[in-house]
Amino acid sequence: MAVLIYFLIFASFLDTHAQMPILSPWAASLGATPFLIGIIIGSYSLFNIAGNLWAGIIIDYRGFQRPLTISLIGITLIVFLYSFLSTPIEVLVFRSLHGLLGGFLIPSTLSALNSAGTSPRRFSFFGICIGLAALIGPLLTGSLAGFFSFQVAYAGLALALLPAAILSTRVKNPGSKTEKSKQLSPRNKVRLIISRPELRASFFFALSLMGATGTMMLFLPLQVEQLGFSPIFTGIYFALFALSAIITLSIWPLLFPRVQRKNSLIYLGLLIALFFISLLPFVPPLVLGVCVLGYGIGFGLVFPGLINLVNSAPAPHFGSATGVFFAFYSAGVVGVPPLAALVWDFSGIFPTFTALFLGTIAGFAGFLSTKKGPKSGPETANGGQ
Repeated sequence: MAVLIYFLIFASFLDTHAQMPILSPWAASLGATPFLIGIIIGSYSLFNIAGNLWAGIIIDYRGFQRPLTISLIGITLIVFLYSFLSTPIEVLVFRSLHGLLGGFLIPSTLSALNSAGTSPRRFSFFGICIGLAALIGPLLTGSLAGFFSFQVAYAGLALALLPAAILSTRVKNPGSKTEKSKQLSPRNKVRLIISRPELRASFFFALSLMGATGTMMLFLPLQVEQLGFSPIFTGIYFALFALSAIITLSIWPLLFPRVQRKNSLIYLGLLIALFFISLLPFVPPLVLGVCVLGYGIGFGLVFPGLINLVNSAPAPHFGSATGVFFAFYSAGVVGVPPLAALVWDFSGIFPTFTALFLGTIAGFAGFLSTKKGPKSGPETANGGQ
């Protein structure tokens, strides 16, 4: 069952990463203005956050199997229908619905993984699935769009997602939900989650990491262009990032048991990631590759630790905790890069510096959260730190 869940996690993030190289040029080919393209891209993240929050509540009440299956089947159908769209407004509508269903998908897969057991190796494999999706997805759609067309690329992506949509029906809930989960209103459930220091820390850390990652995705292609290199080098740099992250995630289970203070890997990873992202505007092409590799190492150290923190959520509220976590995860990607770009336009301060500043604040807030309050006990948590 665990292998099936990893495959579903891979498919979930494949859907997201595979569209990175083709969405903007496809929308432009349909007549979308740069402003409308920005709205189309942002609409996904906005509705994704809403989906994350609602998914968590539904998972606690009904289990993860139904949201997982419905979202995967719905996303596969939407991606296939992209091939038949002909106007930017149609793309905006479908993209918004896509984001909403995507918000249900990721918390469902993490809840499914948690139901299969918890161990450092599982947290690491979760991140490896994301790294593989980030590596394979753009290559798949970019190649199909380059050799054929955008329509073929989306049809091919839908075909790649179809096995996961079918196999998701085989994942079953472990059992019925407790009455305690049903007695709490959604508002009180969220309040309970935010009141737990280790969960609150994971939200701040996710905001820090993904804000920096989103800013790197914004700034790196522009930096490569400014250096006078072909866009193909952008793909190479992102591949280096994915590979270094995958390698680090692979050795993370070996590092985790040897560290006395389990959150130390998160602190170290954030320091490494924020340090290397601050160097991006000032380095030559070869060193730029080293910085991207270093950032991947930082990402690989942080991400499994975040999943470990989320895993400390009380069992009746685990779905809601994952929903809030991925809402912060998405908020970092959609919120920090536009703000960093705005500061860049008005003051000339590089986006990476804004990401460094905001990432440091969020990371420090997470650090302070880990120092407050008692740790979760085994009677209330799925796993400890």
